[in-house]
Amino acid sequence: MRRLRTPFLTLLALGIACSLGDRIAGSKGGSETTNGVTACIHHLDGTPAAGSVVRLRRADYIREPAALFKTTLNSADMITDPQGRFSIANIEPGDYCIEVNDTATGEGRGGALLFICSLDTNTLDLGTDSLHPYAAIAGIVDTEDVGGGELFVQLRGLERLVKVNPAGTFVFYDLPAGELEVRIVEGGSTSATEREIVNVTTSPGDTVVVRVSGTFAYSGSVYFNASAAGIPVSGTIVDFPLLVRLDASTFDFSQALPGGEDVRFTKSDGTSLPFEIEQWDAEAQNAAVWVVIDTVYGNTADQHIIMKWGDSAAVDRSNGAAVFDTARGFAGVWHLNEDPASGAGAVKDRTFNGFNGTPNGSMTSNSVVAGMIGEALRFDGVDDYIAAGRLNLIGNYTMSLWINAADLATARRFIWKEYSYTLWYDAIAGGIRVEHFAFEDSVVVWRGIYQDSGTIISLNTSTWYHLAATYDGDRIRLYINGEPADSTGTIGIYPVSSKQSLSLGGRADEYVKGVMDEVRIENRARPAEWIRLCYLSQRPGGIVAEFRRQ
Repeated sequence: MRRLRTPFLTLLALGIACSLGDRIAGSKGGSETTNGVTACIHHLDGTPAAGSVVRLRRADYIREPAALFKTTLNSADMITDPQGRFSIANIEPGDYCIEVNDTATGEGRGGALLFICSLDTNTLDLGTDSLHPYAAIAGIVDTEDVGGGELFVQLRGLERLVKVNPAGTFVFYDLPAGELEVRIVEGGSTSATEREIVNVTTSPGDTVVVRVSGTFAYSGSVYFNASAAGIPVSGTIVDFPLLVRLDASTFDFSQALPGGEDVRFTKSDGTSLPFEIEQWDAEAQNAAVWVVIDTVYGNTADQHIIMKWGDSAAVDRSNGAAVFDTARGFAGVWHLNEDPASGAGAVKDRTFNGFNGTPNGSMTSNSVVAGMIGEALRFDGVDDYIAAGRLNLIGNYTMSLWINAADLATARRFIWKEYSYTLWYDAIAGGIRVEHFAFEDSVVVWRGIYQDSGTIISLNTSTWYHLAATYDGDRIRLYINGEPADSTGTIGIYPVSSKQSLSLGGRADEYVKGVMDEVRIENRARPAEWIRLCYLSQRPGGIVAEFRRQ
């Protein structure tokens, strides 16, 4: 089984007041010999550590889960006498760990001591030594590739076993100070599989915090340049889905599973990050992965996260709903990379809302083409569109997409929900329109840009554009390729009409002819820095994210 390098350890000075369980009656095992070991144990104040629990175990001993428990040979459990002495005889020669624990409470009481020694055919006198305050190990384990199994933590040479809880944490409170080997194993029914070994040095009264990865053979870092995105020095962006691109020049796809199932992302401190693999083409050697960055700090160029891979037993943890979480403001996200010939609901909404889109018109498997991010959908400009349900936004919002128009001779509705909101190209005006509608006292209050602002921003055919529009309760703002293009607060009144479902790609005679990719609707007005970061991080050759092998 592979043994990975020791993770970074952080020491935290904490006072730990702990106690051991019931005292154990003396016992011993092994063949009859004339050798043994003896010692005298005191408290730090010099008084005898009478009644302390002594446990002798072979140095290679590990306590196993109950289902795997085997009878332990060459061990002894006993209690120190009134003078704090213990003596164990008839032990097989070999290397041993002897742990002494004082379970008494009160000032100057409690603590532990660890002897690591080699015994031969003679009796070894360890002399007089003192108990020291308990040490502790608190651990955080990557549990993402465990599946339905259980993880246990063992300490080699000690009678110690804890189960990793569902949150991926564990703790040993009442430990002796010294060098300990921490083993992470998976199993509990018929076999235990070693996951990782970590060497830890504990100190009296301290807690060592250990962050344990999975059994990943490789790792690298993804650096992101917030200063290039123009985020102000004092600004931050939270819960941002960063696009990480991989290709043959930066990543060896032969080291990972065929679909990237073993890929994981963490913060630099080991905390797991939600991610979604949108594209993983090992043969073509390119991939596109969305990773949630909890905080992007302004004017920084060296912030980074860790990417791990190289575990043949890993379970796929790609999760779009965790990345585009509704709690983070995402109402609907469509990558538009599915085969529309699959029928109703084929075009998946990646949020928990599940506004899966149904293709209409003459869309076929041939409608799937290369997009800005992985694959995208081509619309024929005649009758192709995606019906995406009744996504009703209340209050502020942002809508965005990538568009590569093949023809702009007539109006094209990119995102459209009648008497709610629409982002489209007006061929008569020769530019983009964004419109917002709201019902007030049975009439429609309308706000739009380009009708009255007088600013006309045109598009070119066969060119990719990132379009985004926000409504903040007062103004509509339009962004093209990450830059503000126009805004307005104009209000108009229109008669009441029926509300329509959300349509991606057109309506009536205003269908898109061209390729659309990465449509998003969010229930908050994103700031300019967020939209700029979306554009700069999503376009090929973007200057924001860079993967580097370690």
